[in-house]
Amino acid sequence: MEKSFLVSGGGTGGHFFPAVSFLQLLREKNIKSFYVGSSYGIEKKLQEDIPSQNIFLDTRGFVGKGYLDKLKSLYLMGKSVYWLNKTVKDDFIGMVFGGYASLPVGVLSILKRMPLFLHEQNAIPSLTNKSLSKKAKLCFTTFSYTSKFLKNTFRVGMPIRKEFLSFYDKKALQKEFGIESPCVLVMGGSQGAKVLNDVAIDFFKKTHFNGIVITGDKNFEEVNNALKSLKRVKVFPFFKEMYKLMKACDVAISRSGASTVYEMAIVGLPAVLVPYPYAAYNHQYYNALEIKDLGGAELIEQSRLDSENLIKALENILNNLEGYSKNISSFCVKTEKNDIILPQELMLEKILDVL
Repeated sequence: MEKSFLVSGGGTGGHFFPAVSFLQLLREKNIKSFYVGSSYGIEKKLQEDIPSQNIFLDTRGFVGKGYLDKLKSLYLMGKSVYWLNKTVKDDFIGMVFGGYASLPVGVLSILKRMPLFLHEQNAIPSLTNKSLSKKAKLCFTTFSYTSKFLKNTFRVGMPIRKEFLSFYDKKALQKEFGIESPCVLVMGGSQGAKVLNDVAIDFFKKTHFNGIVITGDKNFEEVNNALKSLKRVKVFPFFKEMYKLMKACDVAISRSGASTVYEMAIVGLPAVLVPYPYAAYNHQYYNALEIKDLGGAELIEQSRLDSENLIKALENILNNLEGYSKNISSFCVKTEKNDIILPQELMLEKILDVL
């Protein structure tokens, strides 16, 4: 194909990482691409992980800011669109993954009448994707619920690292980590979650479960010190190969960010989901609700989270582990032969069909 892709999504990891997965596929297919992000987002810190040429713009967030900061954000957005237009001379295909960092690509695509596609990670779309969706040729989604808010949607799931589809022997992984079933994985997202860390300490002290806790850097020392006497519980501040941990464990206690939910679905790991209550538009609650309604998870709102409710929810899952695992796996988009397909591959296939 002659046109290159202008791919954008950033500001936060939830928008950035699926964009990177899509860019990796474009590189494998020898399709030219550029990544456009913000100089102030997570993408700037992780630019070495971006598998394409990079363009960083002076854009800042808009939602939740004061009046003066919003005016400044709008000014910088306009300036970024102007600068991007001068930088990108050739025709392109715009592929937007949401977040304030991706708005210039969306706006420029519309102004230059270039084909625009977007991917919405969460059940309730971001302000950026809502704004751009009316001009997009197709809106890819992770959750079915999103079709209530966007037109012309096509559900593909969440672009993820293809290592999640690799085979790993569960017993071998458990031996590697020094754990055994039943094992509970506790994870609060890339930054960790103090609420989950605190309840994990209480939970593992009151029960005899094996466990792995991903704390985030901030709370690692506190949690590690609290649980170091329990040899059956392993504590990490961060773990890059999350697919190994998910495949080694039997059930998770987790936030319900879109990437985490889809990764658990890929490996068939049921969970007790505790949505982050301050997420924009409460989208984590609706992410979790869709999985609960499938029968693949239990949902506990943070205000009701304690050891007693947690143990009850885990017992529900462990008493029907095979059923919960099968149900959360059903969230994945699959082929007619019931094989799991990588969402980014389905996206690219659909884009080429539309064009």
